[in-house]
Amino acid sequence: MRPVTPRLRLTLEVFAGLALIAGALLFLGATRTDAWWSWTIEPPLTAATLGAFYWAAFVLILMAARSKTWVRARPAVYPVAVIAALLLVITLIHLDRFDLDSLFGVFWVVAYALVPVQLAWALVEQRGITGEDRSTTQQRLPKPLRRALIFEGAVMLAAGALLLVAPAATDDIWPWALSPLTSRAIGSFLVGIGLAALMAVREDDPLAFRGAAIAYTVLGLLELLALNLHIPDLGERPLATTFYAAFWVAVILTGGYGLRASRALSRS
Repeated sequence: MRPVTPRLRLTLEVFAGLALIAGALLFLGATRTDAWWSWTIEPPLTAATLGAFYWAAFVLILMAARSKTWVRARPAVYPVAVIAALLLVITLIHLDRFDLDSLFGVFWVVAYALVPVQLAWALVEQRGITGEDRSTTQQRLPKPLRRALIFEGAVMLAAGALLLVAPAATDDIWPWALSPLTSRAIGSFLVGIGLAALMAVREDDPLAFRGAAIAYTVLGLLELLALNLHIPDLGERPLATTFYAAFWVAVILTGGYGLRASRALSRS
């Protein structure tokens, strides 16, 4: 089995730390993004939503960094690379929105200029390592879990693509108002996490899915918490809000089911 290279492990550990800090600034400081973030985010519900994504990414990246083999790390690494690349693209598109007179604004631009390059370098080195690249686990994901991941992954990919490509088209289907920049930032995370869900189905390995299951559960819980903490920010779109909340409940149930399946396999 191919091991995770020291360069990739260190890269992931650094990224995990950055995601943890970003999540705290956005989720806990949702009402203070004018002072503590790279650009002012309104309403606070949007900031908390992005913070939840960053904290879930922290869990996903950290679990990948702790993996001993590439086959266990790759279902998380590729989606993280996609998120980083998309955030770089939207940074370039909306560069005028960033507060480049502040440390936070400059740090964002520099970080997302360097992150994709560093990760690409680590991935090229990782793929150059020779060795077996298939899981040796005989068990597979339960069929209900696979179906849930396919459905949820497809929904997140579709929603993320729409938020990225046509932010204005989401005005009637998203529970609250988004700016083009925040729409594309949320879309970047949705595309990456949707890809992670579909890659988990492709890998079909309950043990490799353990880290993603934890991140998946954390994401659903935090998104619902953000929604409850900032209810006044919701628009008058009850149907959209209902579907939005129901989707995150489904994500929590799917993550919990996957975690239970992986734990049962590890004991057997």
